[in-house]
Amino acid sequence: MQPVQRLMNAKEGWFHIAKTLYLVLGVPFFLITGLLSLVALSGSSPGQDTRDSWSLVAMFWAPLVIPLILFVKTSRTRGKLVKGILHSLKSSEMFWPSEDCEFLIWNSGKYLGIDSQNGTILYVNRIRKGQVDVVGLTMGDWTRRELEGKKLRIYTKLPQLPCIEISTPWAQRWYDILGAMEYQRYTTPKPFGQYVSEHVEALESENNIHIPKLA
Repeated sequence: MQPVQRLMNAKEGWFHIAKTLYLVLGVPFFLITGLLSLVALSGSSPGQDTRDSWSLVAMFWAPLVIPLILFVKTSRTRGKLVKGILHSLKSSEMFWPSEDCEFLIWNSGKYLGIDSQNGTILYVNRIRKGQVDVVGLTMGDWTRRELEGKKLRIYTKLPQLPCIEISTPWAQRWYDILGAMEYQRYTTPKPFGQYVSEHVEALESENNIHIPKLA
Protein backbone atom coordinates (compact mmCIF):
# COMPACT_ATOMS: atom_id res chain seq x y z
CA MET A 1 0.00 0.00 0.00
CA GLN A 2 1.32 3.42 -0.95
CA PRO A 3 2.11 5.78 1.96
CA VAL A 4 -0.40 8.55 2.55
CA GLN A 5 0.60 11.98 1.26
CA ARG A 6 0.06 14.32 4.20
CA LEU A 7 1.31 17.45 2.45
CA MET A 8 -1.04 19.30 0.12
CA ASN A 9 -0.99 18.13 -3.47
CA ALA A 10 -1.06 20.57 -6.41
CA LYS A 11 -4.86 20.74 -6.56
CA GLU A 12 -5.13 21.31 -2.81
CA GLY A 13 -2.37 23.90 -2.97
CA TRP A 14 -4.15 25.94 -5.64
CA PHE A 15 -7.40 25.72 -3.73
CA HIS A 16 -5.63 26.97 -0.60
CA ILE A 17 -4.19 29.92 -2.56
CA ALA A 18 -7.63 30.74 -3.99
CA LYS A 19 -9.20 30.58 -0.54
CA THR A 20 -6.52 32.86 0.89
CA LEU A 21 -7.00 35.40 -1.90
CA TYR A 22 -10.75 35.30 -1.34
CA LEU A 23 -10.32 35.99 2.38
CA VAL A 24 -7.79 38.78 1.83
CA LEU A 25 -9.33 40.47 -1.20
CA GLY A 26 -12.79 39.07 -1.85
CA VAL A 27 -14.33 39.32 1.63
CA PRO A 28 -13.45 43.03 2.17
CA PHE A 29 -14.66 43.90 -1.35
CA PHE A 30 -18.01 42.12 -1.06
CA LEU A 31 -18.52 43.37 2.50
CA ILE A 32 -17.98 47.01 1.54
CA THR A 33 -20.05 46.82 -1.64
CA GLY A 34 -22.73 44.85 0.20
CA LEU A 35 -23.01 47.53 2.88
CA LEU A 36 -23.12 50.24 0.23
CA SER A 37 -25.92 48.39 -1.55
CA LEU A 38 -27.93 48.29 1.68
CA VAL A 39 -27.37 52.01 2.19
CA ALA A 40 -28.57 52.68 -1.34
CA LEU A 41 -31.63 50.49 -0.77
CA SER A 42 -32.51 52.25 2.49
CA GLY A 43 -32.41 55.58 0.66
CA SER A 44 -35.06 54.55 -1.84
CA SER A 45 -38.21 56.67 -1.97
CA PRO A 46 -41.55 55.13 -0.80
CA GLY A 47 -43.31 53.43 -3.68
CA GLN A 48 -40.14 53.31 -5.77
CA ASP A 49 -39.47 50.06 -7.64
CA THR A 50 -36.62 48.45 -5.66
CA ARG A 51 -36.38 45.13 -7.48
CA ASP A 52 -33.09 46.09 -9.14
CA SER A 53 -31.73 47.29 -5.80
CA TRP A 54 -32.60 44.00 -4.11
CA SER A 55 -30.92 42.12 -6.95
CA LEU A 56 -27.81 44.21 -6.38
CA VAL A 57 -27.90 43.48 -2.65
CA ALA A 58 -28.24 39.75 -3.31
CA MET A 59 -25.41 39.83 -5.84
CA PHE A 60 -22.97 41.33 -3.34
CA TRP A 61 -24.07 39.42 -0.23
CA ALA A 62 -24.35 35.95 -1.78
CA PRO A 63 -20.53 35.53 -2.09
CA LEU A 64 -20.33 36.20 1.66
CA VAL A 65 -23.30 34.24 2.97
CA ILE A 66 -22.96 31.09 0.84
CA PRO A 67 -19.28 30.39 1.76
CA LEU A 68 -20.12 31.08 5.42
CA ILE A 69 -22.94 28.50 5.35
CA LEU A 70 -20.65 25.97 3.65
CA PHE A 71 -17.90 26.66 6.22
CA VAL A 72 -20.27 26.06 9.15
CA LYS A 73 -21.68 22.90 7.56
CA THR A 74 -18.21 21.51 6.77
CA SER A 75 -16.91 22.32 10.25
CA ARG A 76 -19.83 20.52 11.87
CA THR A 77 -19.31 17.46 9.67
CA ARG A 78 -15.59 17.27 10.47
CA GLY A 79 -16.19 17.89 14.15
CA LYS A 80 -18.84 15.15 14.31
CA LEU A 81 -16.42 12.74 12.64
CA VAL A 82 -13.78 13.35 15.31
CA LYS A 83 -16.35 13.19 18.09
CA GLY A 84 -17.49 9.79 16.82
CA ILE A 85 -13.92 8.49 16.83
CA LEU A 86 -13.40 9.76 20.38
CA HIS A 87 -16.62 8.12 21.54
CA SER A 88 -15.30 4.76 20.30
CA LEU A 89 -11.83 5.11 21.84
CA LYS A 90 -12.36 6.77 25.20
CA SER A 91 -12.01 4.41 28.14
CA SER A 92 -11.30 5.10 31.80
CA GLU A 93 -8.56 2.44 31.79
CA MET A 94 -6.88 3.60 28.56
CA PHE A 95 -7.70 7.18 27.62
CA TRP A 96 -9.89 9.55 29.59
CA PRO A 97 -8.43 13.10 29.53
CA SER A 98 -9.81 15.95 31.60
CA GLU A 99 -11.63 18.69 29.69
CA ASP A 100 -8.70 21.10 29.96
CA CYS A 101 -6.35 18.51 28.42
CA GLU A 102 -8.12 18.00 25.11
CA PHE A 103 -8.77 20.37 22.23
CA LEU A 104 -10.70 19.96 18.99
CA ILE A 105 -10.33 22.30 16.02
CA TRP A 106 -13.69 21.85 14.35
CA ASN A 107 -13.00 23.45 10.97
CA SER A 108 -9.95 21.28 10.27
CA GLY A 109 -11.00 18.12 12.12
CA LYS A 110 -7.88 18.04 14.30
CA TYR A 111 -7.80 16.83 17.91
CA LEU A 112 -5.20 16.26 20.60
CA GLY A 113 -5.88 14.87 24.05
CA ILE A 114 -3.51 14.12 26.93
CA ASP A 115 -4.48 11.72 29.71
CA SER A 116 -2.16 12.46 32.63
CA GLN A 117 -3.63 9.61 34.69
CA ASN A 118 -2.96 6.81 32.19
CA GLY A 119 0.02 8.40 30.45
CA THR A 120 -1.60 8.25 27.01
CA ILE A 121 -1.98 10.72 24.15
CA LEU A 122 -4.48 10.60 21.31
CA TYR A 123 -4.03 12.53 18.08
CA VAL A 124 -6.72 12.67 15.40
CA ASN A 125 -6.30 14.64 12.20
CA ARG A 126 -8.43 14.71 9.07
CA ILE A 127 -5.77 14.71 6.36
CA ARG A 128 -8.34 15.15 3.59
CA LYS A 129 -11.74 13.74 2.77
CA GLY A 130 -11.75 10.01 3.50
CA GLN A 131 -8.29 9.96 5.14
CA VAL A 132 -7.83 10.44 8.88
CA ASP A 133 -4.83 9.91 11.15
CA VAL A 134 -5.76 8.27 14.46
CA VAL A 135 -2.64 7.89 16.58
CA GLY A 136 -2.33 6.56 20.12
CA LEU A 137 0.90 7.33 21.98
CA THR A 138 2.34 6.33 25.33
CA MET A 139 5.22 8.03 27.11
CA GLY A 140 7.65 5.72 25.30
CA ASP A 141 6.38 6.64 21.84
CA TRP A 142 7.67 10.21 21.67
CA THR A 143 11.09 11.77 22.12
CA ARG A 144 10.68 15.46 22.88
CA ARG A 145 8.24 18.35 22.89
CA GLU A 146 8.45 21.90 21.62
CA LEU A 147 6.49 25.07 22.31
CA GLU A 148 6.11 27.98 19.91
CA GLY A 149 3.61 30.54 21.14
CA LYS A 150 0.28 28.71 21.25
CA LYS A 151 1.55 25.87 19.08
CA LEU A 152 2.62 22.60 20.72
CA ARG A 153 4.72 20.03 18.87
CA ILE A 154 5.35 16.46 19.98
CA TYR A 155 8.10 14.55 18.16
CA THR A 156 7.28 10.87 17.84
CA LYS A 157 9.17 7.67 17.03
CA LEU A 158 6.95 7.09 14.00
CA PRO A 159 8.89 7.63 10.73
CA GLN A 160 5.66 8.24 8.77
CA LEU A 161 4.53 10.89 11.26
CA PRO A 162 7.61 12.20 13.05
CA CYS A 163 5.90 15.25 14.49
CA ILE A 164 2.37 16.09 15.55
CA GLU A 165 1.31 19.61 16.38
CA ILE A 166 -1.74 21.58 17.40
CA SER A 167 -2.50 25.20 18.15
CA THR A 168 -4.34 25.58 21.44
CA PRO A 169 -4.75 28.27 24.13
CA TRP A 170 -3.49 25.64 26.60
CA ALA A 171 -0.20 24.96 24.80
CA GLN A 172 1.98 26.15 27.70
CA ARG A 173 0.00 24.15 30.26
CA TRP A 174 0.16 21.00 28.13
CA TYR A 175 3.89 21.48 27.59
CA ASP A 176 4.37 21.61 31.37
CA ILE A 177 2.07 18.62 31.97
CA LEU A 178 4.01 16.49 29.48
CA GLY A 179 7.23 17.48 31.25
CA ALA A 180 5.83 16.33 34.58
CA MET A 181 4.50 13.10 33.04
CA GLU A 182 8.01 12.11 31.93
CA TYR A 183 8.88 11.36 35.56
CA GLN A 184 5.85 9.15 36.21
CA ARG A 185 5.34 5.43 35.64
CA TYR A 186 2.13 4.31 33.98
CA THR A 187 0.49 0.95 33.41
CA THR A 188 -2.50 0.22 31.17
CA PRO A 189 -4.17 -3.14 30.39
CA LYS A 190 -2.43 -3.10 27.00
CA PRO A 191 -0.22 -0.68 25.02
CA PHE A 192 -2.36 2.26 23.93
CA GLY A 193 -1.12 2.08 20.34
CA GLN A 194 -2.27 -1.54 20.17
CA TYR A 195 -5.62 -0.59 21.69
CA VAL A 196 -6.15 2.07 18.99
CA SER A 197 -5.02 -0.32 16.22
CA GLU A 198 -7.59 -2.89 17.34
CA HIS A 199 -10.34 -0.31 16.75
CA VAL A 200 -9.15 0.83 13.32
CA GLU A 201 -11.18 -1.61 11.23
CA ALA A 202 -14.42 -0.74 13.03
CA LEU A 203 -13.69 3.01 12.85
CA GLU A 204 -13.05 2.80 9.12
CA SER A 205 -16.28 0.88 8.53
CA GLU A 206 -18.45 3.09 10.75
CA ASN A 207 -17.14 6.40 9.36
CA ASN A 208 -16.34 5.40 5.76
CA ILE A 209 -12.72 6.54 6.10
CA HIS A 210 -9.20 5.18 5.69
CA ILE A 211 -6.86 5.29 8.69
CA PRO A 212 -3.21 4.92 7.62
CA LYS A 213 -1.12 2.36 9.48
CA LEU A 214 1.93 3.99 11.06
CA ALA A 215 3.81 1.02 12.49
